Amino acid sequence: MSHSTTPTATPEATAGRNSRGLILLSIGVVLTLAAVALLVVTIAGISSLQADALARINEENLSYRAEFGFVERELSSLSAMTAIPAGILLAAACFLIPGYLRRRGVMAARDTTFLRGGSTTARFKPLPLGLHAVWLLVPLAAWVFLVLIPLQNLIGGTAWPAGLKDENATAVWMLLASYGGLAAALFVVILVSLVKKAAYLQRIKAHPEAVDGGAGKGTWRWVTFRWRFDLWIAGLGGGFLGLCWIALGFEDTPFFVTTLCIGLVLVAGGLLLAVNYWRAGEPLGTADSYS
Repeated sequence: MSHSTTPTATPEATAGRNSRGLILLSIGVVLTLAAVALLVVTIAGISSLQADALARINEENLSYRAEFGFVERELSSLSAMTAIPAGILLAAACFLIPGYLRRRGVMAARDTTFLRGGSTTARFKPLPLGLHAVWLLVPLAAWVFLVLIPLQNLIGGTAWPAGLKDENATAVWMLLASYGGLAAALFVVILVSLVKKAAYLQRIKAHPEAVDGGAGKGTWRWVTFRWRFDLWIAGLGGGFLGLCWIALGFEDTPFFVTTLCIGLVLVAGGLLLAVNYWRAGEPLGTADSYS
C-alpha cells in the first residue's frame, strides 16, 4: 500500500494553518459558552415557569397531559430546550477538535486498501501532564454545580431544588442528571487519558524498545488506538459514578450500591486497557480515521 507524503510546511502555510485553527477554536468557545448559558436558563425556567403554569392549571381546574415532567399546554417550547444545549455542545466539538489539531498539529490523507482504513491521519503535540491535569477542573466544577450542590440541598431540605413540587423536581433532576452525568463521564475520560499518557511515557522511558509495541499489537492497536475503547468504557463508568450519589438523596441505598459497583468495574476496565496502550506500538498524539 502506498502512502501519500506530506511536504514540509513553509512558514506561510504554518501561519495560515494556525490562524484558521484559532478561528475554529474561537467559534467553538463561543458555542460552548452559549450552551452553558442556555442550560442555566433552561434549569431556571423549569423551576419557575413550570411552577406558575401548574398553579394556574390547578386554579382553573383544567386537565393536562405532561411529558418529561413538563406541562404540554404551557411549556412545550421549554421542554424542547432541554436537548438544545447538548446539540450546541456537539456542534462546538466540531470546531474545537479540528481547531486544536490545526493549532498543535497536522492532518493528512493517505492511500488505503479495502481491508485497511485510516485514510485521514492526525499528528499533534500532546499536552504536558500538568496542563492536562488542570483540565480536570472544568468537568469537575460542572459536576459539582449540577449534581453535588443540588444533592446537598435536597438532603438538607433548605434550598433549591429541595423546595420544588414533585412535578418540578422530576423535570429538574432529569435535566441535572443528564448534564451532570455527561460532566462526570468527561472528568473520568480526561483522568484516564492522563493516566494513559503517564503510563506510556514511563514505560517508554524504562523500556525504549517498547515503542514498537508488544504481544498482540494488532488487537491492542484496534482497541486502544483506533477505537479508544479504554476511554469509552471508562467514560461510561464515570457517568455511573457521577450519578449514583443522587440515589442517596432519595434514600435508595440498593440502587446506589449497584450503580456504584457498575461504575467502578467499568472505570477499572478502562484503566487496565489504558495502561497497556504502549502495546499498540503507536506514539502519543496520533490518530487515524476508520474509513
